Amino acid sequence: MDDQETAEFWDDFAPDYVAAQNESRLPITADLTRYLSQQNILPEASVLDIGGGAGRFALPFAQVARQVTISDISQQMLNFARQVVANTSLTNLKFQHAAWSQLPAQPQADVVFASMLPLAPDELAKFSQLAGHFAVLNRAVTHTDSITTELQQLLELPPVEDPTNDAAIFIAYEKQVQQLGYQPWQRTFTYQLTEQVTQAMLEAELMADLSAPQQLIFQQWLAQRFAQRSEITAQQTYIFKTLIWRV
Repeated sequence: MDDQETAEFWDDFAPDYVAAQNESRLPITADLTRYLSQQNILPEASVLDIGGGAGRFALPFAQVARQVTISDISQQMLNFARQVVANTSLTNLKFQHAAWSQLPAQPQADVVFASMLPLAPDELAKFSQLAGHFAVLNRAVTHTDSITTELQQLLELPPVEDPTNDAAIFIAYEKQVQQLGYQPWQRTFTYQLTEQVTQAMLEAELMADLSAPQQLIFQQWLAQRFAQRSEITAQQTYIFKTLIWRV
């Protein structure tokens, strides 16, 4: 997609994305803010949060940093961020409506940060040039669900494309940063959660996409797993990695 198409997509998707983000039980924002503060990266720094959306990371960063700019290609995402900021006492947040690709390749802040920004490895040279002191990339690299894994094996389903399950891109990022002559380090954050799942939830998610033989196997599995119970427990694992380098 070009920048206009990307902006339109995120403007349309913004309400659902923000709602899902607000429901998240993962403490990655607090944990990453604490870690970057302990590393003396955030305190008294200016920060450019590229693809900052509704301010998920920018708001906690602003409690530590001198100034934080939320930059996003989607005006609707920035509108959500403004609404959130309006309900706080923070005065050190700015908003920038821009595609990151259009930013001039020169330092824009002491720290340039992005979480889940769909960067290609060869774009890390420019990303680095935007930082005065530190560049920070955060990404979910693993997401597993015990029930999903069990059903994929049982029904021989193809892997589901999941942007929160991509360890390969992070490895490519690290190699590229090293090739650029920087000495990166990384921090891993691992979370274990449980979720209660009903039979109706699983049927709505899978049944329509299964062949007749798969549906029969699935129904037998459901009858066994939900025998005399209304819910079963899914074990979920999330792993985030943060790559940091001094520029």
